[in-house]
Amino acid sequence: MKKFLSREKFVGPSFNSVMKLLTVGLIFSFLTTLLLQFAMHFQVWGRLNAQSTDMHVALHYVFQFLTRPQMVYSVLACLLLFIFIVVLVNKLFIGTAIYSILAIIAIVAEYMKMSTRNEPIILSDMAELTAVSGLTKMIDKDLLVGAIIAIAILLVGATLIEIYLRRKRAGVFAKSVHNMMFLQSGSRLGVLLISFGLLATPFVVNADQNKAILYHFGYQQQNNIMVDDAMVNGPIMTFVSNISSVIMREPNEYSAKEMTRIQKKYTNYASELNKTRQDNLKGQTVISILSESLTNPNEVPKLKYEGPDVYKNINQIKKDAVLSGTMLSSGYGGGTANIEYMTIAGFPLATFAPEMVVPYTQLVPYANEVPTLPNLFDQREVLHPYPGMFYNRRDAYKDIGIQKFYTTDGLKNKYPDKYTGKLSSKTDYPADKNAYRFLLDKIDDTQSKKSQFLQLMTMQNHLMYKANEYPGSPYKVLEPAVSKNTKDQVETYITGVHETDIATKKMIDKVENLDRPVTLVFYGDHWPVVFTFIDQEAQMKTSHETDYFIYQNKAARDNSKKSTLRQDERPYASPSDFPALLLQATNSKVTPFFALQTKVVDKLPVFVNYARDTFVDNNGKELKTKDLSSKQKELLHDLKLVQYDLSAGEHYLSGDFTHKK
Repeated sequence: MKKFLSREKFVGPSFNSVMKLLTVGLIFSFLTTLLLQFAMHFQVWGRLNAQSTDMHVALHYVFQFLTRPQMVYSVLACLLLFIFIVVLVNKLFIGTAIYSILAIIAIVAEYMKMSTRNEPIILSDMAELTAVSGLTKMIDKDLLVGAIIAIAILLVGATLIEIYLRRKRAGVFAKSVHNMMFLQSGSRLGVLLISFGLLATPFVVNADQNKAILYHFGYQQQNNIMVDDAMVNGPIMTFVSNISSVIMREPNEYSAKEMTRIQKKYTNYASELNKTRQDNLKGQTVISILSESLTNPNEVPKLKYEGPDVYKNINQIKKDAVLSGTMLSSGYGGGTANIEYMTIAGFPLATFAPEMVVPYTQLVPYANEVPTLPNLFDQREVLHPYPGMFYNRRDAYKDIGIQKFYTTDGLKNKYPDKYTGKLSSKTDYPADKNAYRFLLDKIDDTQSKKSQFLQLMTMQNHLMYKANEYPGSPYKVLEPAVSKNTKDQVETYITGVHETDIATKKMIDKVENLDRPVTLVFYGDHWPVVFTFIDQEAQMKTSHETDYFIYQNKAARDNSKKSTLRQDERPYASPSDFPALLLQATNSKVTPFFALQTKVVDKLPVFVNYARDTFVDNNGKELKTKDLSSKQKELLHDLKLVQYDLSAGEHYLSGDFTHKK
């Protein structure tokens, strides 16, 4: 009898019990997959006509997804997680509750990120979890409360059921549940190792191996447009496809010999450019202003409103600027830090690997070198009236040489409270006019001979755009016919832009009267999320257009009279154009690295970073790489070689290529 009992201990669940456990897991995995996909489609954006707040339309596309092989991958991934959790805790209802809580968190998070940015969650978003206080201002409070209540109910319910089962061990149901668990340590450990190993595979293989696995399940990469990728492949597959980071794939002809040739070529070109340039950054201030979610409402198709011209002052500033035009953003409703990275590093996102979507988290900590415009200056400071943990900015700024980063949650460099005043009690963010006050106070006096780089990232026009956020607003949307919620959001956004327009003029007027030479680049980082009546697929370029200008006060204009910059030189610009354009505006000498960027701006059409292999010429016409001339293709290849060498290659380029002598 003792021998029999001893052998009995090594027997795991019966085949029927295993099937029961798998059936329960499959049901929960299928529901998770269905609801995650529903979060992609039940949205106001109308991307590819596959997003709609019409329940029937959204469900139609969800059920379409359920017929694809990608669905099988999502269900299997969820099933593996379910089995791992249940076997780990070895209690069916507690394990199911834990899985369900994780599923609820994932579904709500996906829905909210899609609602605010029309982007699915990827691994690099995990860095945002440290900025909980900032995130909570951007999410639907009712949905958050509902999720918390559901989680509490699950935990309490699962605990009560487990207590009941423990007391009713002799019952048929209790015995059935008990038999589904792995009571023998050997079989339990085996299941845990297998399920964990399969779940961990995307984290340990390289990107190409990871993609090869996904292709077996029908993965179809959607040209670096994450929302399309998630709708076609499912958010789980999209998440997994971005786990194994690739900064950039090796270009053809990459070698030590080729990079020696490149270094010599652009060292000579820098010498040529510097013959007519002055080394005049000393005693001068260069400012970069990222105006959150700013675009010209007058240029939004179909939109008509009642009220004063919302963009009157900025349009006049653009006319008075030394250079102005339209910037082509890589983002829509989000991706601020990615656009900011391009404006200070001069590398377009479009030439990195598709998997490299957030440079501050995926590139900067691992790159061989990250040469940036700020590194040319003695003083380098960033001002941001918000918490500083988003996008790994704090660590990234240290890596790229920013000396002070002022944020509202800063310890060493605290954004002063006196500059955080809001436009109304109903808004969540500091007003632009107060951010400009801090910026102006940070500009060095005329006696300082140090060069100074300042960057301001505003927050006033950040989502959410609440109804009646600005009491007494003079603006009323006339067309198109939209829902009351959309109308309220658009009117709030327009009012905010109007306030930015007024504040920007006052700030420029003060800069103009400073004795210290000041050169300022101003740009809107991306469209807001409120123009849901725009078909992004049909108007891709339009929905990524924002405004930019480079303005110099009188002291700076006098200081750089020999600058060859023309007001209409770059009617369309990529964010990566700004470093070279600023150095040209100040007529400053360049390193071979910035000489290459100067040639790119001078000779290549504008990079379109919201799509691959696409450019826009000075007339706004889209081009492909095949449309470029042979010399342009050679220049593009030079850029990719340098970008790869500094970011992910062997770093054959010497320090003289990127640093001032």
